[in-house]
Amino acid sequence: MPATEQAAAAAVVAFAFGTPNTLRSNRHIAALASAKALALRAPIYTQHDVLPVAAGIEIELTVELPPERVPTLRIARGAVAFARRRGIATLWLCAATPHLPRCRRDLSFAIREAAGEITLREVEDPERHADDFWFCADSTQADTRSASLWRVRDAVLMHMPMRLYASIAG
Repeated sequence: MPATEQAAAAAVVAFAFGTPNTLRSNRHIAALASAKALALRAPIYTQHDVLPVAAGIEIELTVELPPERVPTLRIARGAVAFARRRGIATLWLCAATPHLPRCRRDLSFAIREAAGEITLREVEDPERHADDFWFCADSTQADTRSASLWRVRDAVLMHMPMRLYASIAG
């Protein structure tokens, strides 16, 4: 069976933080995801703004229809569907520090929603960057340019009832 058809024990799910892919936040996420994928010999499920990743890594991209922003939960659901199709037992979450809590919550919800037996782990960032590293003036998304805007938007999304949040995410 070719390597691309073999069931992988793990995959990396990398969430972009802003657009475009040239932002230092997205380049750092790509580097962390690449290192973990290479170490695990695992594929990456990600967004266009996390490309490119290291050579030799199999990737699957979430469906995006620019300029519409893809909700975190929709990416999480796509990652879980990807894992289930591939027989993947462990998903490694890779995201910007400010985005981690919502990514973790949404991936956990998507796993439960799919009645999946998938373990969720997090890629550790050895550099442990301060918040100002993640927010980039060049981002086309206002909330990833400004920590204060991010905190307000994220607080609304994190405190919204999950049923409503899930219906909005589609």
